[in-house]
Amino acid sequence: MFFVIALTATFAYALQGVLMAKVYRQSDRLSSVAYRGLSLLISMSPLLLLVPQSAFVEFSGLVGQLLLAASLAALANWANAIAFVRLPVGIASALSMAFTALFVALLGQVFLDERLSPQQWLMGAVTLAMVLLLGASQRRGTPLTSSDYRPLSGILASAGYGSLMSYALILVAGMSRASHPFLVGYAWEASIGLMAMLFALARGRVSAKPGFQRISWSRFRQILVFASPTALGTGCYAYAMTLGPLAIAAAILSTMMVFSMLLGWWLLAERPRLRQWAMMSLVCMSVVALKLVS
Repeated sequence: MFFVIALTATFAYALQGVLMAKVYRQSDRLSSVAYRGLSLLISMSPLLLLVPQSAFVEFSGLVGQLLLAASLAALANWANAIAFVRLPVGIASALSMAFTALFVALLGQVFLDERLSPQQWLMGAVTLAMVLLLGASQRRGTPLTSSDYRPLSGILASAGYGSLMSYALILVAGMSRASHPFLVGYAWEASIGLMAMLFALARGRVSAKPGFQRISWSRFRQILVFASPTALGTGCYAYAMTLGPLAIAAAILSTMMVFSMLLGWWLLAERPRLRQWAMMSLVCMSVVALKLVS
């Protein structure tokens, strides 16, 4: 059951990521991240019906961790949005998930005293080399314009996503085990939208870049629909982290890159080349092996 739930979360996250890529490529990315989170206040609300009343009282002691996790995830999602603009979604997803797995391994050693074996360090180095090659591969058969396609920028954005999201996931895992996972998932995703909105407002005050951008009701409805699979993904993933080890859950989540490539081919006409298929498969296997090798 643990694996089924984790795989369901993985597919749902991949679907919303590919759909939201359309929005990120057409509008301000930080504001879009904020509207995505705010839309989840609506689409994820049914999860609260499954939360016992006592969990709401106990959750008050986790507000500090929640805000920190949400702030990290808001910045991570902003970086991921940039990666989705600069690279095809399949490659951007591969980079982001691989970097996340690598940073989870490092942070697990620092914060959870999970020591890595020499085989894991070797696999981590191999994985990093492959994802860098994958991210820098030449563009062909994608609708990205030459001005949007910037592989170095996409790689750096994916690395930023991995470093930030890995710590956020460790915090969410702890909260899910201390409280009800559906309540944690709902509060986390909604808080991501709130923090992204505050970051956008602050950006407009301290720089020449625009702040929080207003959008039409029709665009918000589009974001509401595109982001709605997150409700299933976050609910299932938060629940999975209470059923099995975080390392295994993260390993399963890293296979999102395969779903993203298939969905990007189908929904965005981003057809990968044979070499990219081969590299994607190797990256996926090496990330899983990084978590499972003893």
